[in-house]
Amino acid sequence: MLRDGQPVTLPPKDLETLLVLVERAGHIVEKEELLERVWPGVFVEEGNLARHIFNLRQVLGDSPDGRKYIETIPKRGYRFVAAVREDPEPAAPHPKAPQTSEPAPSAIPIPLGQKRSFWLWPLALSLLAVTVILIARHFWPARNTSPQKAMLAVLPFVNLSGDAHEDYFADGLTEEMIAQLGQLQPSQLGVIARTSIVRYKGTKENVAQIGQELGVGYLLEGSVRRGGDRVRITAQLVRVTEQTHLWAESYERPLTDVLNIQREIAEKITHSLSIQLLPAATNSTSPPFNLESYDKYLLGLHELGEDTRESVNRAIQYFQEAIALDPKDARLYAALAAAYDAATTYYSSPAEVMPRAKEAALQAVALDPNLGSAHVRLGYVRLFYDWDWPAAEREYRRAREINPSMPEAQLGYANYLATLGHFDEALSRVQQAYLFDPLALESRKEALWIYYFSGRMPETVEQCQKTIELEPAAGLPHAILAMAYAQMGKRPETLQAAKNAIRLANSPSIITATAAALAHVGQNREAKQLLSKALEQAKERYVCRFLVADAYVELGDTKKALESLEQGFLERST
Repeated sequence: MLRDGQPVTLPPKDLETLLVLVERAGHIVEKEELLERVWPGVFVEEGNLARHIFNLRQVLGDSPDGRKYIETIPKRGYRFVAAVREDPEPAAPHPKAPQTSEPAPSAIPIPLGQKRSFWLWPLALSLLAVTVILIARHFWPARNTSPQKAMLAVLPFVNLSGDAHEDYFADGLTEEMIAQLGQLQPSQLGVIARTSIVRYKGTKENVAQIGQELGVGYLLEGSVRRGGDRVRITAQLVRVTEQTHLWAESYERPLTDVLNIQREIAEKITHSLSIQLLPAATNSTSPPFNLESYDKYLLGLHELGEDTRESVNRAIQYFQEAIALDPKDARLYAALAAAYDAATTYYSSPAEVMPRAKEAALQAVALDPNLGSAHVRLGYVRLFYDWDWPAAEREYRRAREINPSMPEAQLGYANYLATLGHFDEALSRVQQAYLFDPLALESRKEALWIYYFSGRMPETVEQCQKTIELEPAAGLPHAILAMAYAQMGKRPETLQAAKNAIRLANSPSIITATAAALAHVGQNREAKQLLSKALEQAKERYVCRFLVADAYVELGDTKKALESLEQGFLERST
């Protein structure tokens, strides 16, 4: 780095921090992103980051108007505020070079004032970083680094009861273990979401294959057998690289002790990975256990995972019955709010079900302020129903603090950012969600709308194709693919994607989106037929009126487009 034509030496992490900020000059870089980019896979306190920012400010000094070049964004992160200009070949600095000399074409000058400037060169920076690291290793003794963030996947627990109707219990136990582990020590342990591991139910793939596909170093395998009022659970922790067992144990207890078993397994895992538990996790006490309510809760989770209109309605019924039996369990209200939310996009009018979701989410947060899923659900209501952006941000931030492994928290925050037009940051959050949910269809379907509304059509096409690879029979990715191709003016590709979307559509909203794509490329007759079909179905099923308006816009019917937008406004179209 040069300042006033003279080289300035920076410690390695100061340099890396500066590089990340300069790459995103003018944009907010979240603290989480900085920590992950500068210290990948390592747990580092925020105070360390603040110290490096302080060092950089001392080196850079102030701008002519007295401001710092690195701006602090309270509760979020930092922003490099100076203009950045990139050219390809830096001129070598010389002590006697006049201050007015022009930089060579390839330098990256960053103006810092009337008498100060410095350049960051790709090659020079690499050499400087290596030199600084070697000097640091020579003069400073090695210290114990913070433990790396371990990545873990909980594979679906195997139902050994011999009764397929008991699968829901094993599936529910899997989901509960994921939630339990995700909140223990989120800064040191990352846990893959249920939606990515469900595909390994009954799999023949070996440990190494699964670990590579999910990007994890550890797998938790288990089985469960329920008989009468007793339950037997076995669990084993496997290190992927050596395919060795770090720990294994069996539990045979009364069914009423199932929550304590989950907690004991979680604590054994963290002990095996040398992870220090948070005080809140080690001192927690079990609430009174209602076995019948818990059973209905697990049945509801199973139905919600099926993701059909009928299964979502059954899930709502199960959660309501569970609440009637145990009205003090916050998880039940959070799950009920999630079921209502699942119905809003394609199955039910948001104006009809969102007030119920709001009531359930508020109750969940009131009963347990430290339940991450409760804050996710309330954030969804604040964003898509109340249209209260600051309140939505608070809820999603709190959810991410409690359990950053939850893809719903990352995607919810991405939706918030996209709503405000901050698409760079939104898509960064999407990638964080993919880290913890790499194979999940639902996470990717949710993110496709963010890509599409960002206007980045080539990226939208790429993401649609990846989603289709995961689940070729899903209709929505084909519909959004058709919309993106239409915006790019690729008519043959639009027609093929639209054909697939129509064949696989399971809701009138998907049909309507496809109609808009066809109209955009001049297929008005086919578009009108599809729109009529969707509106006919709307007599019995919910159709998103925003998508109807989009189709009318493409067909050139402004009056009906405005009428549909008015309906969408009243319905609180998501």
